[in-house]
Amino acid sequence: MRHAPPPPYVLATCASAPQCVFANGAVDRAAIDHNIAQTIALAERAVGDHGARLVVFPQFGLTGYAMVSPEAWHDAAFALPGPEIERIAEASRRTGAWIAVQVPERHDAFPGRHFLSCVIVGPDDGIALVHRKGYSLSLRTSPIDVYERFVEVFGKEAFHPVIDTPIGRLGAVIGAELHWPEVCRSLALNGTQVVLNPIAAAPHLDYLQRAGALQVRPVRAFENMVYLAAANIAGPEGAPRSTIFDYKGASIANPAPDAPDITLATIDIPALEAWRREPSANFLAQIQADTTVQPDPSHHWPRNAWPAHAPSGFEDLIATEAAAWDKFNAQWG
Repeated sequence: MRHAPPPPYVLATCASAPQCVFANGAVDRAAIDHNIAQTIALAERAVGDHGARLVVFPQFGLTGYAMVSPEAWHDAAFALPGPEIERIAEASRRTGAWIAVQVPERHDAFPGRHFLSCVIVGPDDGIALVHRKGYSLSLRTSPIDVYERFVEVFGKEAFHPVIDTPIGRLGAVIGAELHWPEVCRSLALNGTQVVLNPIAAAPHLDYLQRAGALQVRPVRAFENMVYLAAANIAGPEGAPRSTIFDYKGASIANPAPDAPDITLATIDIPALEAWRREPSANFLAQIQADTTVQPDPSHHWPRNAWPAHAPSGFEDLIATEAAAWDKFNAQWG
């Protein structure tokens, strides 16, 4: 069902400070319970104190992060649906707000594997959308690693899913996926109006040393005419703050009064749609599909590279990247 444009509403990003769930070679279930309770409490504050209708949490907000094996991540992963996400869904029903969290996900169709997934839950239907991270190198499973089976289980629409809700059409990207323009553009072409971006950006990350790393979010919002909300984890000094941009690429994020862990912005879907109808302002309408260069899959990252098991190590990913680049360059001799 297509919903009528909603009146303006408040979006909140919450900078949670999760406990790491990996301890002494085992998964600390008490830490998971703590992180879920912290997430629910923050969501209730965002709604109760600030009137938020959409609340976005960071990457690794329910688990913390550690350099552990894919097997350890699988042990910590959540089933969807499952009891952990059901607690978040209960908070959504209780508050009436839509809530986005990022989780490690396990699925029976992919034994021993884990995805990094963004889950959006709604007050009526529980899990409304699941986006599984595809871009940036790590030992998680990406949809393209298991392409054929992924399509068989979830369908091609699961690559860049969008959900039509009473507060607008929502989509998600995780972490640094926005460094690839194809991801946000695919969401825009699927109708997204508000892009939710759980991140875990800390000063030591290599990509944050690159000049353009923090510029891509306003650019993605501008070129796709979408709202974009990036919720960062509470981190060390110098970590980027959570950010929210409007459909013109302007920063509209405001720290909540007396709540430095909550950032607020007004989302105005009717204004977004009015802007898209302004003469000469609509970048999507002006796409010249017949003249645009389409990537040749044989010259880029391969599909089904790891259909049965995760890469054995990061060196496998680097070798795959190098091989793809060699094929790309070979086009010109």
